[in-house]
Amino acid sequence: MQGFPIAREAAPNNKVDRAPFSALPITRAANPLGTASREAAPTLFFARQAMAFFLRIFVATVVLLACALCGPVPAQAAPRPAIAFVHRLLPPEGERRTGLMDWVRSHDLARDILESQRIATVVAAVPAENPLELGNIAAMHPEVLITTSPRLYEATRALSRQYPDTVFFACTDEAVDGNISGYEARTYEAYYLAGLLAGALSEGVVGYLGNSPYLSDVARHRNANAFTLGAQAARPRIRVLFAADGDATRQAQAMIAAGADIITIERATPSLLQLMRDHAVRYIGSTERENDPLFLAAPAWNWGKAFGDLLAQVRFGIWRPRNVSYGIREGVVSLSPLGPSVPTEVRQRLHEAEEALRRGASPFRGPVFDDRGQLRVSAGKNPDETTLRGMDWNVRGMERLPSGF
Repeated sequence: MQGFPIAREAAPNNKVDRAPFSALPITRAANPLGTASREAAPTLFFARQAMAFFLRIFVATVVLLACALCGPVPAQAAPRPAIAFVHRLLPPEGERRTGLMDWVRSHDLARDILESQRIATVVAAVPAENPLELGNIAAMHPEVLITTSPRLYEATRALSRQYPDTVFFACTDEAVDGNISGYEARTYEAYYLAGLLAGALSEGVVGYLGNSPYLSDVARHRNANAFTLGAQAARPRIRVLFAADGDATRQAQAMIAAGADIITIERATPSLLQLMRDHAVRYIGSTERENDPLFLAAPAWNWGKAFGDLLAQVRFGIWRPRNVSYGIREGVVSLSPLGPSVPTEVRQRLHEAEEALRRGASPFRGPVFDDRGQLRVSAGKNPDETTLRGMDWNVRGMERLPSGF
């Protein structure tokens, strides 16, 4: 995709190349009075000198008066960013190479792509305790402001009314209006592939640990449900343990004690990865661990083209506020390169499943029942947007850990 370079004004200290005054050609008219004319007409000579003197005084007076009326020359305004990225938080230094950072890093990689096309961007992290600080970024009047966490949606929505000339692009599955649009990744497609992988390699028990602060409750259920359905597609009688919003270490320990030999971790912190190594449990969760023999895979995202297309539509005036989702078909969502222990036959099955998703297949193709036996998606049907956005239930076969964990 061709980028749209931002026109940049020259900095105040830039100098315009000019030829030296002495090098400029000066055309002189022939003197009709000849070389003796100045001596022959002294009155005319002094009159011309006086006229030139008063003309210079007049011009200087006009310039000074104009400056006084116009006031001081304002400082050059900062260039308007094309796209501003606002994250909910940045993890502590020890967690910069975890699954949580994969989501943040995917947006930073998009920034690198945009910047390489001369598209100006800025980035900020908004503390969880004061999300309204993103107003400082909005005050820069970027063409597009992207908030990357559903937890920032309400603050983004309130702020969008104050800056009607900025297109707000919020990570959310909530309905949108005004100058705010909602975007989301169909990450559940990658988790379905991860479930296929876990089901094919497990001895019978796997776990899903929902510990990311970035995800909404609905997004987490979509991911965990897709993971469960993928695992069941590979091994119909597999047990899938699920836990969220608790002590992640205790929850992981409980899963291991229950026999889980593969655990999907939304936020693969160093302490949790060490726990996996201590018990020789394979895991799905961080693209920075490809060389770890226990690593199997992780969801991955590529936002460069999607955000570039968004900016192009905004600049051409054809973007309209709406909810959009990006998945495998759009080239945004994928499963990372697989770990070294994944056998060839499993890799081939994952490739076939990924191609089916790219052609439009859904992990939630019916019949799909919830854990109470209620039919949620009819046989042979794909879920509609209302069902996907309201998925706050567990699919049949998912076992939630007791509330004490």
